[in-house]
Amino acid sequence: MILLLKNLIRISIFVFLIFLNTSFHGTLVSLCAPVKLVIPIQAWRKLWGRISYWIAGGFIITNNFLLKTFFQIDWDIEGLDNLSPDGTYLVISNHLSLLDIPVAQGMFYRQIPFLRFFIKQELVWVPFLGQALWALEYPTMKRYSKETLIKKPELRGKDLETAQRSCEKLLGRPVTILNYPEGTRFTHAKKAKTKSSFNHLLKPRAGGIHTVLSSLGDQLTAILNVTLVYPGHSSPNLADLMQGRVPRIVVRIEALKLGKGVVPSLEEIRGKGGSLAVRKCLFELWKEKDSLISKIQNESQMKLKTIQPTSEPSSTDSLGVNNTTPLSSE
Repeated sequence: MILLLKNLIRISIFVFLIFLNTSFHGTLVSLCAPVKLVIPIQAWRKLWGRISYWIAGGFIITNNFLLKTFFQIDWDIEGLDNLSPDGTYLVISNHLSLLDIPVAQGMFYRQIPFLRFFIKQELVWVPFLGQALWALEYPTMKRYSKETLIKKPELRGKDLETAQRSCEKLLGRPVTILNYPEGTRFTHAKKAKTKSSFNHLLKPRAGGIHTVLSSLGDQLTAILNVTLVYPGHSSPNLADLMQGRVPRIVVRIEALKLGKGVVPSLEEIRGKGGSLAVRKCLFELWKEKDSLISKIQNESQMKLKTIQPTSEPSSTDSLGVNNTTPLSSE
């Protein structure tokens, strides 16, 4: 009973502080938007863009601090070496949980440029939220429903054209685009529905990635292939985090170069069969990623059995990681 009460108090305080952090920094970024817009001078807008990123950085630092303070999580991260905040990156990752974006923001903060991801064009018109997204220069994508495309087939491909124009606005500066090729969070139900051939992943989609590579390929430093695993979980939710059932987060980062290994060259990407080349590349990467996730999950289960030889494995138990990289709140 005492433990339950402590958890309720801890969760309530954490949720309140997360709400406060989001409201405070979100409002400040939103206020930057009209100031940035009022004077159509490039240097002025660049200045207020930097201020917006600085405020967003405060949001990430605070989130990292709260996660570190309220939850005992072992962070096992490999592959953050040789990255640069002055580079241009495309980050591709498997998608498991609502935790994925805070995890990515936290581990990549100050390692590479501020993470951006595609948003629906309609969100730009939402009060406060839209202003904040515009101030942070998030690329937009105009999506059309299947019903709309059936009625108006001429709209096919227009969503990718909108995305390409958004990416081209980011040319000439350090930038990072985060993309989840699966398009949605993994669950076993979605895996069965989509008839995915992978054990831990959904089928990857090539459209958005092909657009980013075609637009930003000339200045691309690397593609960062991120494999994210929550040992003991296939797709944890926020309740799992709140109740202490996410004791360990494993991240493996692989830097890929255009034209090397399974990754097509920029000429191939921009050629007639570019979309197919990117699709084949993703399929090969996803096969390797699926095997890596299986290996990490199996090793975690074996380690848990070694630590607790007389009890059944449980996702709520600490996995005792010895060699981990902490998520810094610096």
